Amino acid sequence: ELSACRQLVEKIAQNFNKNKDCGLKLLVANDVYRLGTKNELAELVRDYVNDAKPRVLSQAALETVAIVMYNQPITRIEVDDIRGVNSSAILHRLLNQGLLKITGIKQEVGNPKQYGVTNFCLDYFGLKTLNDLPALPKDEVLDDNTSDSLLTRFNEQIDQGKQETKNE
Repeated sequence: ELSACRQLVEKIAQNFNKNKDCGLKLLVANDVYRLGTKNELAELVRDYVNDAKPRVLSQAALETVAIVMYNQPITRIEVDDIRGVNSSAILHRLLNQGLLKITGIKQEVGNPKQYGVTNFCLDYFGLKTLNDLPALPKDEVLDDNTSDSLLTRFNEQIDQGKQETKNE
């Protein structure tokens, strides 16, 4: 009966798209369905909504989100090791913005929290699943230049995903 339910939801989504008087659209991330505002009404709705969600992410925030996306579940210490700096403030901000969530507790000394991305995060970056992330290069030595190149490729892939999501 799950397939019948999905068919019904898809039919509703088609009706939203066809009806010019309807301001809703269906968003899908990780097989979770949510209602959103059609792109052409986004500015109007934004004026009425007090929204704490991020508009633009800093370089540090993008790095941290990318690290979590590729390595989740991951602890703060593991993120720090990859970034080379303390990431606690960035992780806290990303949690508050709804891009990250605590997925569990790692069973080791100190019982550190483990982080993962939310469906909102996938939607924010125009991804339907984590499988849509660009593949990481194999056997490539990471230095500052390679790291910058990877982040540039990540941003380009995400921008392309956002454009495809807007056009749907």
